[in-house]
Amino acid sequence: MKTDRSDRWLNRGDEGHDMRLRIGDLARAAATPGWSQLVARHAQVGAYAVTTLTRDGREILAEGLREPFQRLRELSYQTDAGTWFTCELTFPAGSRSYTGRVDSTTPPFEDVPATAALAELSTLPHRNPPGWLLNALPTAPPLPLPFSYGERYEGWRHDFDDRRPRHPLPISGEVAYLPAAGMTARELFHGQGRDRHSVYLARRADDLEHDVLTVSGSEDGYWVARHGMRGTGEGLRSITLLDGPMLRLELTPEAADLLETETVFDVRLDLPPETAGELRAVLPRMLLPVSGAPELIGF
Repeated sequence: MKTDRSDRWLNRGDEGHDMRLRIGDLARAAATPGWSQLVARHAQVGAYAVTTLTRDGREILAEGLREPFQRLRELSYQTDAGTWFTCELTFPAGSRSYTGRVDSTTPPFEDVPATAALAELSTLPHRNPPGWLLNALPTAPPLPLPFSYGERYEGWRHDFDDRRPRHPLPISGEVAYLPAAGMTARELFHGQGRDRHSVYLARRADDLEHDVLTVSGSEDGYWVARHGMRGTGEGLRSITLLDGPMLRLELTPEAADLLETETVFDVRLDLPPETAGELRAVLPRMLLPVSGAPELIGF
């Protein structure tokens, strides 16, 4: 059964990042093959919005982009500071990465509708609204209305393993996501408990919280994770042992996003020959009995 991605959201940043990934997926689905760069742009004041998608500089049609942009805008809202008016995201071919920019000061349109300005300051109040927004109002600034955009994430932290610092989503400046494409493993650890067998590939033996890949197997299924981040029990398509030696993981886009990697993740094995041989023996023994396990190639 496929996991609902919303089950993984622990804060506004998680959901906001997922909205950007969804925008990228929708953009890729709308573009015919052979592109090198997609740029999705959303401009909004109140309920008045314009969304565009360009494929290598030419505008193309796309469906469904407005909703994740709208939600991202709501999640980015900061009390008394408002939210961005323009968001532009760039997606390169062959990657899950994105770069972009958000802007909370420049007018997104040459002419801002009066009703849009009124709705903006009613639902997303600013302490010091930009002059162009005030000038667009048909009346005096309205009293703010009590809207909620992400309070479900405030207060009690309900995942004690999540040590990531909390930061508000930006409303001005650059945004970027650069998923990992690989790592180097110089240490191998593996162990077996009552119902689970696990393999740990680490860059350093004295630091098992960073640059660590974990693969586990049990009667219930498998699990793959990276260092202190959350992992997944689905979406690992294959594990290939290549010359070099190198371990290559091929993942679905959903699994790659959960691990914050590209869909192809390479682990360069800087291990003694006997340790590499141990890995070659342990992984099949651990994963072959598992229902729904990834395909093992080259072992």
